[in-house]
Amino acid sequence: MPVQHIGALPVGSDVVIDANIFIYALSNRSQGCKAFLERCAREDILGITTVEVINEVTHRVMLAEAVAKGFIQRENASQLRAQSSTIKILSDYWTLVSRLFSINILILGLEESRVLRASPLRKVHGLMTNDSMILAAIDEFGIGCLVTHDSDFDHIPGITVYKPTDIT
Repeated sequence: MPVQHIGALPVGSDVVIDANIFIYALSNRSQGCKAFLERCAREDILGITTVEVINEVTHRVMLAEAVAKGFIQRENASQLRAQSSTIKILSDYWTLVSRLFSINILILGLEESRVLRASPLRKVHGLMTNDSMILAAIDEFGIGCLVTHDSDFDHIPGITVYKPTDIT
C-alpha cells in the first residue's frame, strides 16, 4: 500500500501510532515525530495507540536510560533484569513516557477479541506479535492510516503508512 511522509497526514485524520514514533520523539531523534505528536496534542489529528504499544515504549525507554547511565552495555532486558536494584532507581524513562498521557492520544485497552483477531493476521502478513496487535486494532476500528518507521507494514493492503524521514 502507499507509503507517505509523516508530514503529509491530512488534518482530521484518525491514525494508529506505532511504538517507534513515540520513541523517536521522546529521544529527540526525530523532529518529524515530535511535530506529529504536537499535531495530535493540538487535535489536528486523532492519534490512536494501544496499551501494548505504551508498554513497549516504556520498556524500550527504560532500557535506553539504563544504557545512557552506564548500568548496562546495550539495550538488553536480561542484563537489566539481573540488576533489580538498578531498576528501582531508574526514573527518567517514566518522566518521558508519562508525557504521552497528557497529549491527545487515545489509548485502546487490551481486549481479548483483538488478541484473537491478531493471530490470523500474524499468519497472513508474517508479523511479530505486537505488530499484529496494531494491525488488529486498525482492522477492528476501520482506521486506514498508520504512523510508523517499521517497513513490516508497507505491504499490507488497505492501509496507508506514514513515515518520518529524519531518523538520526
